Amino acid sequence: MKRISFLAGLIVVLCLSFTSSVFAAADGWASVSDANGTPYNVTGGAGGPTVTVYDEPNLFKYACTLTGPYIIQISGTINIPPTDGNNYSIQIGSNKTLRGIGTNPTLIGNLGFANRDGNIIVENLNITNPTLGDSYDGMSVKMLIHNVLITKCTFYNTGDGACDITDGSDLVTVSWCKFYYTSSAPNPNHTFACLVGASDSDSAAKKDRGHLRITYHHNWWTTGVKERMPRVRFGHVHVYNNYYSDLVAGDGSYCIGVGVESNIRVENNYFNSVPKLWEDYYTGNGADGYIGWNTGNIFYNCSDPGWATNNYATIFTLPYPYTLEDTNDIPAVVQAYAGAGTPYPPHWYYTVYGDFDRSGKVDRKDLSTFAHYWLVTDCNAITDADYYPDCIVNFREFALMAENWLK
Repeated sequence: MKRISFLAGLIVVLCLSFTSSVFAAADGWASVSDANGTPYNVTGGAGGPTVTVYDEPNLFKYACTLTGPYIIQISGTINIPPTDGNNYSIQIGSNKTLRGIGTNPTLIGNLGFANRDGNIIVENLNITNPTLGDSYDGMSVKMLIHNVLITKCTFYNTGDGACDITDGSDLVTVSWCKFYYTSSAPNPNHTFACLVGASDSDSAAKKDRGHLRITYHHNWWTTGVKERMPRVRFGHVHVYNNYYSDLVAGDGSYCIGVGVESNIRVENNYFNSVPKLWEDYYTGNGADGYIGWNTGNIFYNCSDPGWATNNYATIFTLPYPYTLEDTNDIPAVVQAYAGAGTPYPPHWYYTVYGDFDRSGKVDRKDLSTFAHYWLVTDCNAITDADYYPDCIVNFREFALMAENWLK
């Protein structure tokens, strides 16, 4: 009877629904709305018009000027005029999705956010900033920004930090991103990745304390990166299932910086021959920082982090669900799927085939998604459904989904 019910439902959905798409869903701290862990539905521009932009004036129009939700598709390369301080040319407003499409979608310059805005998604973009100077990040999440998902982006060759989160911003997830620098970096001695909290000062403490709750998962910090993966002040930062490889060697290089009043939870990451696992950035101004790491981390060809007390047993607990993957799998998974232009791992990596929404059950909610892939022959468009990699979703996958129906 289950098979008959499934077949009947599938026929109806195949006839009526070919419009659903699977994009990033916010997880980690970005999915939380307050200190009690209340869920927050980060939708970005969902429900609003979808527009495609090819130049800075139109990007400014839809991301900064117009209110209401917009899904802003970015095609090709867009140059953002260089400015410094808080005067960013592009300041993304609330309820926006910036999504790269096509071949190599790229933003050149500093991407900023409008003061106190939130519910923002940035995905599938290459981001670089060739302007040299302390204010020339690739992305600056600052000025009390909240509930932001940054995913599937590649950050490279920036004048200052690649993706910095400061100035009281809160509830941010950075996932499936790649960070690297080359010999063409604006300053080869300043190849920094992810700063959390910009200052130890009393004024910064008043703004940052109780904020800067950030999740980093399935990111790849790699070639040419020297520091800040991340470097934390004040924040409650969760770092799990990331991969560290081919980093800059030598004095001053490190992965995770433990600064004033920081609380950092480090789980099931793979550190491959890194120069230093974590660095002590406590200056004596304010309370000391804390770091805790579980036994699931792999320190391959790395020195023991002996200076730090492991506060894993007492470090903060998390208000959101997450799954720690086998750390031995992290190098292959992250290298294959982190960064712009790569797909997400197929859903059956996490659950059974057919459970597209990862609810734990293959049911009618998954039928619409399956219908979206039915008989599509574009290999790149069906990664999440093409179980038998023959570049078509047909009755072979249909039979497998039927076997898992309502399990």
